Amino acid sequence: MANPITHINRKVPTEAEIRAQEMERLAEGAAKSHPGLLMFMDIVQEMYEAGYLEIVQGMVKNREKVLPYAFDFIKVSGMPIVMKNVISGLQFLGTLEPQKVQRTMNAVSHGLNKSLDVDMDGENKGFFDLLKMMKDPDVNRSITMLLTFLKSMGQHLGNSQQEINREMNQDKQKIMDEM
Repeated sequence: MANPITHINRKVPTEAEIRAQEMERLAEGAAKSHPGLLMFMDIVQEMYEAGYLEIVQGMVKNREKVLPYAFDFIKVSGMPIVMKNVISGLQFLGTLEPQKVQRTMNAVSHGLNKSLDVDMDGENKGFFDLLKMMKDPDVNRSITMLLTFLKSMGQHLGNSQQEINREMNQDKQKIMDEM
């Protein structure tokens, strides 16, 4: 039979070996992401040359004195309201279907470019000229879209907050199901 193991020799790395391993790991990481590191170092150099790093360093060193003023500035400047509006805006954008938004934005862009090319010094359109334009299928399509938008918005404005929340949750669930 074999002799029982009574003593285990563990190799405990020395401080120098640990440092060497860490330096090797750092070198490997730097080699993998060198373009990003070079860009980051360039940004830091620009901030140093512009004097921004001294400002940040002073703020960090004097944080106990600076923080109350920073919080007062945030309160007075209305930043909480701005942040809440930004979050609401992002939630709104999250409910829109990207293909429809892209199509609509392209149409708006094209319409703006065309309307800016129109000679404003030309003859003015009369009432009957405007009625004739409404027979144009493109004009009719745009007017129908705008009126549908206004009607839907008006209907939604008449809804209670509970109905609005329910509709938003349904829209979110629909989008999540599509992903």
